[in-house]
Amino acid sequence: MRSSTGSSAFGQTLQFITSTKLEELEKQRVSYQEHAKVLQKADACGDNLIERVELLLEAVQSWPGSGSVDKWDSVSGKLNLANLRMWLPQAKQDPNFDTDILKSWIDTLEAHIRHSLMRFDGAKLFGSLFNEWIASGDSSIAPPGSKSDEMGSVANEGAEKAGRQEMHDQLARLDSIIFEDPNVDTEALESYLHDLFSSEEATKALQHLRAEMKSLEDSLKRETFTTKKVEIIVRGVLESGLMDESKRKTLNEILSNSTVLEELASVLTMRMASLDSWSWPAEGIIVEMRRHLSGKYRAFTDPDVIDAILLHHIGISWQVKLKASFRRFLDSKAWKRPSPVENYQKISEQLGNKCSIDEYRQQQQRQFFLNQLSSSKRFSKQSAYDDNCLDKASEDDQDPVSVKQKLLQIMATEAMLNITLHGSCAVVRSDLEWFGPSLPHQSILIILKFFGVSKEWSSFFRRFLRMPLRFQNDPSGQVRTRLRGTPFSYPLSAVCGEVILFVMDFAVNQKANGLFLFRLHDDLWLWDADPGKCVAGWKEMNVYADLVCLKFNVSKTGSTCVGPTKPTGLPEGDIHWGFLYFDPSKTRFIIDQDQVDLHIVELRRQLAATRSVFGWVNVYNKYMAFFVRNFGGRPVPCFGNAHLTDIISTLARIKQELFPTVQGGAVAYLRSVVETRFGIKDLPQGYFYLPISRGGLQLRHPMIEMFALTQSFDDEEALSFEALAKQDKSAYKDLKDSWDDPTRTYPGKEGPFMAFDEFISLRESWLCGWRHRYEYMLTIKELARVHKTPVVQSYLSQAKTKCTWGELDWYEQWLVSLYGEEVVKRFGSWEVVDASLIPVGMVQLFRTSRMKVDQ
Repeated sequence: MRSSTGSSAFGQTLQFITSTKLEELEKQRVSYQEHAKVLQKADACGDNLIERVELLLEAVQSWPGSGSVDKWDSVSGKLNLANLRMWLPQAKQDPNFDTDILKSWIDTLEAHIRHSLMRFDGAKLFGSLFNEWIASGDSSIAPPGSKSDEMGSVANEGAEKAGRQEMHDQLARLDSIIFEDPNVDTEALESYLHDLFSSEEATKALQHLRAEMKSLEDSLKRETFTTKKVEIIVRGVLESGLMDESKRKTLNEILSNSTVLEELASVLTMRMASLDSWSWPAEGIIVEMRRHLSGKYRAFTDPDVIDAILLHHIGISWQVKLKASFRRFLDSKAWKRPSPVENYQKISEQLGNKCSIDEYRQQQQRQFFLNQLSSSKRFSKQSAYDDNCLDKASEDDQDPVSVKQKLLQIMATEAMLNITLHGSCAVVRSDLEWFGPSLPHQSILIILKFFGVSKEWSSFFRRFLRMPLRFQNDPSGQVRTRLRGTPFSYPLSAVCGEVILFVMDFAVNQKANGLFLFRLHDDLWLWDADPGKCVAGWKEMNVYADLVCLKFNVSKTGSTCVGPTKPTGLPEGDIHWGFLYFDPSKTRFIIDQDQVDLHIVELRRQLAATRSVFGWVNVYNKYMAFFVRNFGGRPVPCFGNAHLTDIISTLARIKQELFPTVQGGAVAYLRSVVETRFGIKDLPQGYFYLPISRGGLQLRHPMIEMFALTQSFDDEEALSFEALAKQDKSAYKDLKDSWDDPTRTYPGKEGPFMAFDEFISLRESWLCGWRHRYEYMLTIKELARVHKTPVVQSYLSQAKTKCTWGELDWYEQWLVSLYGEEVVKRFGSWEVVDASLIPVGMVQLFRTSRMKVDQ
């Protein structure tokens, strides 16, 4: 059983920090309650307003603890204490001094004291919520004796008591795959490869590729590790999500210790030099099943720290070299491309510089080509299966989620374009069944050898693939050697998978007349205006899959043909992705409400399994982000205004069905839980959405960005491809009239202007207007601007942790503008809690901790 000593110690440390701060907080809170009795004393002064002001002023100025006010500061943004001290003599001596002014001073000072009391209560609540979270087992850092530990011990009493039936079913399926050695026809596969790469240009490109493989092998064996290099590798391992929490703690400790980094660099240099003798430990690597939000379990292994670092570096090195080498293959003449434009010089003279859809397509194809491989040793690819991504929409267009969404957007745009220009568009979508676990080792090694990998390195790859395994919940502790598939979340595993699939990429390109196989790992897409190309591409994919002993996942395979009847030779089934399916009658993606219903049930289960408020919020936020991701993310013009409306209405339905008997949804539910467990009543709505760094619960509102987009979408019909096609006649006439104008001269001007039919034949291959419209269809719209008001600016400036409007992200600007007034009314500040009173180091921990999934 995996040791949890490190993670338990980490949890104990965090709980100690929290407890210490809570003890100090409680002392200050009790002390301030005594201090605040000045309110009663001031009331006892009756109509002696001057004495009341002096009592209250002294109380505000004399408090030394958290929330103390400097004698030059202002309170509530209204009353400067230095000014008040200056005005008091006048108020005492001037018989005509306005008593209303004195009353306003009293109101301001009393409100400050009451708000300070509320903030102390808020800080106590915040600390109590964190203590509850750490002890609950809702995170990966639970201390010994917590409910998490109890669940772990029960899970290990026997496999029959651990996890859901789905986990046992998938584990049994995995077991039936990875210990079976498939019978690969070596001679047939080698013959296929030689035939596929037999052209003169492919042979040249292959020779370059083999030379680069030898160069990589030689450089790796001679490699010397430095502390800087080790630091980069360790950070990469941490990003990979491979290691358990105790080993992640070890890796972070390595990063903070220069001596350990130096020693580790020396060890890694020696291990690399003696790589021929490297092997997995004989006692086997423990396998842990982790549940993904989609419901699928993935088998994570738990390697030794040094092995993990070494293998990560080797894997990333191979990824970088292979990606660069295969990209050169993509750029070579061996790769089929659209035929070049004829009469280039004449067209250039008449239409100006080329700015075409075809050029943009090639850019996008290059972006998707071998997307799972890293381009730099400094950065490793984040897993596309990671549930612990940010809960808000990512603005990085290279993260796995954004790249997936971009693929859908391109496909939708191509469908609309092809229908407009050619009257048809065929689409095929598939993936490979249990791709990682079912990759045949023999197929991998045959293809590596074909690409020039030496016997020495082939032997290393074989040893890496033949991993001895022990399943975590197997009471027998049996160690069995893996005979098929690659271990999950290793860079070397991605290398093996991409090498296999690069051959499929090239085969489709060669056999389907230049068709590009859009691919994210084993998520496979074909589309073209010519259905025959898709038929040829799909046929070749099946030929190759049979040779390497892989199977397509029937449940995720489908095709459609917009326009004409779907030809024979395309797979059965519809086009599905996430919670979307493609409706050919509307030429757009539609939300699959049946899939949504299944995940609403799952979300209810996961929420019910939490034992803390923060754990509940963590689950809710991640699932809501999961829903939005699987709706295609932030809508773009190619999805249409109707898709945005569908997302908003579906999110509203999800919230209604999660809380059918609770008026007010998630906020009302949490408000009642906080009142029941901690005795705090009537918390304002904004408190629940407020960032943790300001003392709130950081509940995400998934609909806010969607509401803000409703104002950003343009007239869909006016900016369609159909509308642009209708404008071509006037665009052509303007260009022709200008060419024919005898008063205007052009370089190389001679002969008549091209015919209209030739002009419109260049829509994809030359015309800038069509390129711009194509790019517009993929444009992520800006969220509607939130305008700053003087009142909101005052909330920000009065907070102890001051910030400017420009320093807030869009979501925080929305929150402070919409909910700031009620939060400030309750707590006297947009910052509910003084950060010095809470375990602020745990804020980042909350953001990055793994959600404890009900297995």
